[in-house]
Amino acid sequence: MPEEVLKVINLKKRYGKNEVIRGVSFSINRGETKVVIGPSGAGKSTMLRCLNRLVEPDGGKIYFNGIDITSKDVDIREIRSKIGFVFQHFNLFKHLTALDNVKIGLKVVKKIDDREATERAYQALKAVKLENEADKYPAQLSGGQQQRVAIARALAMDPEIILFDEPTSALDPQLVGEVLDVMKNLAKKHVTMLVVTHEIGFALSVADEVLFFYNGVIWEKGTPKEIIYNPKKKETKEFLGRIFELYSRGENS
Repeated sequence: MPEEVLKVINLKKRYGKNEVIRGVSFSINRGETKVVIGPSGAGKSTMLRCLNRLVEPDGGKIYFNGIDITSKDVDIREIRSKIGFVFQHFNLFKHLTALDNVKIGLKVVKKIDDREATERAYQALKAVKLENEADKYPAQLSGGQQQRVAIARALAMDPEIILFDEPTSALDPQLVGEVLDVMKNLAKKHVTMLVVTHEIGFALSVADEVLFFYNGVIWEKGTPKEIIYNPKKKETKEFLGRIFELYSRGENS
């Protein structure tokens, strides 16, 4: 029987009169990778940030391991320690080495002693093939390497799910592959992931389900082959048409 990690029911978020998220519902089971695609401005990133309450939702319910994390009684800091988040722009501390960037959450949030935190951080860097860059500062690393450090930081916390917010969109095209390779390896190891991305090839190779996000709702969902090769909705077809056109011109989406 699949074990549900995250369940979202009728999620809503508005900014003034602008309803950005208009009743989103879905769930993700342990070990699954779900990919969210859709045009810019559709509400994908806002939805993702609502899931650990970096953005406070205005309606609906979010259940993490059966616990309603929208409840006022919940310790959201404890919940966040179990939900990894990889941002578009890395969010590394520039004055800390790669190793120390990975270590800091273990020491501050999980209160782990320095020796154990160092070992766990090193193993996380090894998982993203950056163990030899442990003593380098972010400015000494490429964008792809910085994003891999950010993934290592999330992994080190031993999260039950990792949320990725367009993790390759800030990278030069030649650096995208190294980050996607790390994520593909995580999928093979059945790390539970929810990924907002425009990388259609990644979705095809690892996603259990693809959600097409449009105008604040899940417009269409299905297997990668169903959504990417045989979409039913006009908006999905138009979006994918634009993506494939960019690929055919050799541009990064």
